[in-house]
Amino acid sequence: MFPCLEKVYQMVLQTQLQFLDTDPILQIKLQDPFRLILKKEYLHIYKEDEPLISFSISFPNLIRWHVTNKILIGFSIKEFEFRSHQNDLLKELKKILAGRLFFSKVQDFFIPMRTLGKGSSSKVLLVREIDGVDYYAAKCVQKEEMSFQEIEINNQLQHCAFITVKEVYQGETSFYIVMDLLSGKNLQSFLGHHKPLPLNQTKQIMHALLEGVEYMHSKNIMHRDIKPENIILEIRDGQVRLKIVDFGLATYSTLKRFKYPKCGTPGFVAPEVINLQNNNQTYDKICDIFSCGVIFYKLLTGRDVFPGSGFNYVLELNKKCNIDFSHLTLQQLPVNLTESCLKNVIKRSQIKTYSYLMFKSRILSKS
Repeated sequence: MFPCLEKVYQMVLQTQLQFLDTDPILQIKLQDPFRLILKKEYLHIYKEDEPLISFSISFPNLIRWHVTNKILIGFSIKEFEFRSHQNDLLKELKKILAGRLFFSKVQDFFIPMRTLGKGSSSKVLLVREIDGVDYYAAKCVQKEEMSFQEIEINNQLQHCAFITVKEVYQGETSFYIVMDLLSGKNLQSFLGHHKPLPLNQTKQIMHALLEGVEYMHSKNIMHRDIKPENIILEIRDGQVRLKIVDFGLATYSTLKRFKYPKCGTPGFVAPEVINLQNNNQTYDKICDIFSCGVIFYKLLTGRDVFPGSGFNYVLELNKKCNIDFSHLTLQQLPVNLTESCLKNVIKRSQIKTYSYLMFKSRILSKS
């Protein structure tokens, strides 16, 4: 077979497989002569009985919704526009597709209320559903700073230690990631009023943090910027609920080459990352455990591992990684664990193994 004919054959075969893929999840009668069939990975449009479009449900694909008087009346895919009187089914379609590809016109569905926070290339807005009373957080990121990988990673983390992404919108210059609204404070703010923390709260925080990191690492994902500002705490009836946020620097540990290999926040970066000599070098997800160790140290002592106020000064201390363990005056087990995850790359994994011995036993609670 000629190479060009083989490619055509493969394309035709792939298209046919897409239309045959699994049983329908949803079917919608569109304006004659069209109908929609939604399957697990693809959205199919038929014109009468002939396939017209096979649309992959994945980023960076985009679906444009059409709204009139707050009612969903149709959508556009590429250059095609479709309408339907089955409004409830259109809403169901939008719900199923949410967070799996881009939507357009965030202003048709959410009202901005106020700014919750700002960063160098993004800001977080408080938004309310235009036809409801529910509030959400919308992270607004400039297009040139946005990574599809960040959304993909967020969608993979189905665990109580991570925020659920509701929908992702594409604007003219920015992307809007609509997420659950958190009611707690970040750990940095919390420590400003409570330091050092009671040992029992330290136990709960570290247990929740390490459980979340353990789950994240099981997906071969490393955060690379774990720090108190990226940990949201909510304490109800003495119980700690924790969320790890901001996956802008997160990546897959299985990649042969990382985007932004030398990254993180000075004061919390593992030495093998901050002292990286060239971009071809790699490191492991265990770098996150060093960051957890820095947080552990701060929870136990109320002090920074690398104390200082200037960016460059803290950066140099972090590179040298000479840590004063004399402030760790508690019983031997938490001291050994903290030293293990800060001192020795090989021993860092032990903090995850021993965390269950420490946090699920009565060792700390006896102090």
